[in-house]
Amino acid sequence: MKITPALLALSLTTSFSLRADDEKKPAATDKPADTAAEKEKEASPADKSWAEIEAMLKGPSEHPKSREEAEPIYKKYLAEVDEKGAAFTKAYPEDARRWKLQMHKLMFNNARQALSLDPLSEGDVKKILGEILDAKDAGEDVRSQASFMRVMNAEENAEEFQKLAETHKKEFPKFRGNSQIDGQLAKIAARKALKEKPLELAFTAVDGTEVDVAKMRGKVILIDFWATWCGPCVGEIPNVVASYKKLHESGFEILGISFDQDKDKLEKMTKEKAMPWMQFFDGQGWQNKFGQQFGINSIPEMWLVDKKGMVVDFNGREDLEKKVAKLLAE
Repeated sequence: MKITPALLALSLTTSFSLRADDEKKPAATDKPADTAAEKEKEASPADKSWAEIEAMLKGPSEHPKSREEAEPIYKKYLAEVDEKGAAFTKAYPEDARRWKLQMHKLMFNNARQALSLDPLSEGDVKKILGEILDAKDAGEDVRSQASFMRVMNAEENAEEFQKLAETHKKEFPKFRGNSQIDGQLAKIAARKALKEKPLELAFTAVDGTEVDVAKMRGKVILIDFWATWCGPCVGEIPNVVASYKKLHESGFEILGISFDQDKDKLEKMTKEKAMPWMQFFDGQGWQNKFGQQFGINSIPEMWLVDKKGMVVDFNGREDLEKKVAKLLAE
């Protein structure tokens, strides 16, 4: 698993405001503020029902400390939101806040999948996003979130992503997630350029060795963008080490591009995990020199470079050993 739209959707829930802030607030007066009892008396049945749901949409009240603790908590939480949300929508089918319930469902869809809770299909997700974007009463807050999610869900299709991104940025130029869209656009542009000429990558490794991919023609190279703090990256290490040991003598090389900020941790892990290949480190984390140059906005990411120096695969993680063996045979 890597940082993808799936995880992005979940991370958005922490910042997505589900307050009914699109409703008009009463004008300020010189009168004393109403008491809680008076406000409760004046609230409509829909408002009273929504107040309970709104509190739930902020997330479960319990804070799990592990995945094992999280599963039952989130299963219970999502079941309660579904029950309350369905009742609200049935009772008030024209209430504009129903779209916030739909957006919440979309944003937790990947969590539902991980928890085996009957997630929405890809087709259903697209359908609901379209309905929200077409709804005149959805409100800009919800519509901008839906537009953003639609764009990011298309990141594997460069042409569609660029088209949707252009539309989104034109309609929601101040949306807080636009920087993530810009990062993906930079990644698309970088990959397009990489397909047109051999990879240019040179650096001084952690151990002082000068590295230049241009001088490694005839070798098959794995460029591994990773970090010691990245769980999925660390999880890939045994597979990468095994492939290196088996195919290195045949001409397989690996170059690590570390997104770490702590050099000692990097050197300690590469030693403990028996990773003998060269590592680039500049201590800049996500602002890593090559991460910026190549538009890397998620890790682990592994590129395979053929004997001519061309990047031929941007997803080297999948069937790594088989892919490398095939490239070596060419």
